[in-house]
Amino acid sequence: MDRRQRQMCIRDSNWRTRYGELDLIAREPNPSGGADILVVVEVKTRRNGAVYDDPVAAVTEDKLARMTRLAWMWIGEQREFGELEYFDSLRYDVISIRMDGAAGAPLLRHHRGVVD
Repeated sequence: MDRRQRQMCIRDSNWRTRYGELDLIAREPNPSGGADILVVVEVKTRRNGAVYDDPVAAVTEDKLARMTRLAWMWIGEQREFGELEYFDSLRYDVISIRMDGAAGAPLLRHHRGVVD
């Protein structure tokens, strides 16, 4: 499968409820050819000297549990309105953006599958 075929399709962004927010919800073609993968993406940005210097370290077990509850709420809402096609699995990713000062360019990393 070439790179263009593997690209994610953003389904929703900044989806909010009174219980929290999901940054991005996307669909990604399954590399094995099965049904698509639903991907919940947390975006974390940090500057040097932050409490969690590595942005992905800020995604704790509590944060992942909240993301899971919110993901199932989003899935339920989409199914209620008939707007969610079948998906084969659910994956959690983190996009980490590290700001290394005024002169340095931001370092962006995509951490795929942060939960086993």
